[in-house]
Amino acid sequence: MITIKKIRTLKPRVQLRKCADVFHEAMTEDTEDGYLDDVLSIVFSSELLTEADKEKIKRYYAKGRGIAYEDICYCILSILGDSPSDWDQKNDDGEIDWSKREVLEHYLYLDHLRSPYNVGAIFRNSEAFCIKEIYLAPGTASPDHHRAERTSRGTVNAIPWCEKEVDELDKDIPVFALETGGTDIREFSFPEKGICLIGSEETGLTGEAREIALSSCGIVTIPQFGAKGSINVASATAIMLYKWLEAAKR
Repeated sequence: MITIKKIRTLKPRVQLRKCADVFHEAMTEDTEDGYLDDVLSIVFSSELLTEADKEKIKRYYAKGRGIAYEDICYCILSILGDSPSDWDQKNDDGEIDWSKREVLEHYLYLDHLRSPYNVGAIFRNSEAFCIKEIYLAPGTASPDHHRAERTSRGTVNAIPWCEKEVDELDKDIPVFALETGGTDIREFSFPEKGICLIGSEETGLTGEAREIALSSCGIVTIPQFGAKGSINVASATAIMLYKWLEAAKR
């Protein structure tokens, strides 16, 4: 645990964030009540809290260890304006540390996807499954769109991206496409290094993109067993990304 003396030397916002961390750790680790009392006194001394905030935290603290400590943690983070996630690895300034992510020679090409929501969701999935860079066909919804940024949970800032025509892709990198009518994903041979083409929500791949995939590694297809004829493109991409990563880790 960080010392009380150290916490007191931090900038106000960083100070509160460290106090939140202390209560999160205290959920599962033995922590002296006196130490937590001192941490709480630092929280209450902050000018960033309203009297209502302080009363809420006092009520949580009175409940004792467990979920109440988690409530204190997230209450403090909410005061700071965070939308916290346990799994995000953040630095002392509260920013997600993108340097922690593993990257493989795996790339995506978004071929005229129109929904900012889908683009943002694909960025979020790609960050989780080691995608190195994402290329967008001109006309694809921009990752800078506010809906894409919101859905991506910040991951549009983690993965490099740029616009490219499909015929501008690196000719030395194998290409395959996620599309219907191809090889079952359970049998597909994923390239160690490659670019996966993802088609439009309505019309799928352009003819040129499809031909490029067929002339390289081919098409991978996710078999479905429901009455509906398709699944959301971001969901399909997530399934493919996991299987590609799984193949790379063997």
